[in-house]
Amino acid sequence: MIESKNGKSPMEVADRELTKTINQFNILNTIRKAGLISRVEIAELTGQSRAAVTNITARLIKEKMIFEKETETSPSRGRRRILLALNPEAAHVVGVKLSAFQVSFAVTNLQADVLSSLIVPVRTGKRTVEFMADLIEEGIRHCVAEARLSLRKISGIGIGIPGLIDSEKGIAYWSPLYKRGNTTLKNLIQSRFKIKTYIENDANTVTLAQQWFGEGRDVDNFIVVTVEHGIGMGIVVKGQIHRGVNRIGAEFGHLVIRPGGAPCRCGKRGCIESYVADYRILANAIEACKAGDWKCNNISSLTIEEVTDIAKRGEPALREIFKKAGEVLGLGISGLVQIFNPEKIIIAGEGVRAGELLFMPMQKMIKTHTTPQMLETLQIAIQNWKDTDWARGAASLVLQELYKSPLDRIRLVI
Repeated sequence: MIESKNGKSPMEVADRELTKTINQFNILNTIRKAGLISRVEIAELTGQSRAAVTNITARLIKEKMIFEKETETSPSRGRRRILLALNPEAAHVVGVKLSAFQVSFAVTNLQADVLSSLIVPVRTGKRTVEFMADLIEEGIRHCVAEARLSLRKISGIGIGIPGLIDSEKGIAYWSPLYKRGNTTLKNLIQSRFKIKTYIENDANTVTLAQQWFGEGRDVDNFIVVTVEHGIGMGIVVKGQIHRGVNRIGAEFGHLVIRPGGAPCRCGKRGCIESYVADYRILANAIEACKAGDWKCNNISSLTIEEVTDIAKRGEPALREIFKKAGEVLGLGISGLVQIFNPEKIIIAGEGVRAGELLFMPMQKMIKTHTTPQMLETLQIAIQNWKDTDWARGAASLVLQELYKSPLDRIRLVI
């Protein structure tokens, strides 16, 4: 047997180092989840000895991953408590979200706080992958500089894109933004910056952000439905995103709900997206205007934002369009509840700004078509959507990797 200088075999040394790394990860993740926590509480939650916790937290403080914070003096104890907190500036990441008419950027810290952001209007579907790589490179450099950081301080880049995305292989098999084929955007960006780059379905990136920092925090089973230019979904089962055997699920927006119905950009007919996505609502509003159902003076430049605003002011024809879209969305979601029985459904994306126009009929359909016992435990959360949330979600893709357990990394290799 080969032995090292201290009499231990290489395997024993490797096992000891892995154990140390796992213990450090567990402590760091416990601090992240708690916000503020004492060393005694960490020992209780992780099952590690107080001495081990003291040694590991001392090392994390030295590495500036965490810091100590004194609390107010406790009347019963007569002295201040020393608590530990995550240092949010210990790492910085970049998130990029590609959509049909714009590219969004954000630089965040370790807690996903947005330090700088940028939105570039561009018709992405009219551009080559190389053009988009140029635009993304310029946007990243701008945001990093605006955050007063150097590229050396960036720990990773996350890219969210609609379509069939294999995040493990870094391949976009299909996206409505590009022609059919394997898009190599991830490799292009990674080669330009020499920074680890990840790519993921855009709805899954928002799901990650909800799981780590939002409505899905501490929820083991939930579903995120995104409503925007397309309809997306992320599923979390037992704390893990469910991607399916080919790792490209789940395409809720392209579930056929009305066979032979409205044409969808995926090539099928009757998909949920072909009734609920903002491009379809806008198209239906234009058709209604041409039919004389409502008066529109600027039909050639009409936007979904204008349609939503006019509907909110009471235009009956437009309210009916949103009502029908909400009913289709609700019918689809009721099916999800029947299959997965989640604790929570989270609705996200720009479409949430339609408010009750969309969600009152949606909730009515969910109530009508869902088993009562499942409804009793179901929570429906409508996210307060911000312009930076897509890019923040893409940044969470990198943060997930930074927080990933060493055991998870080993399983991926195996």
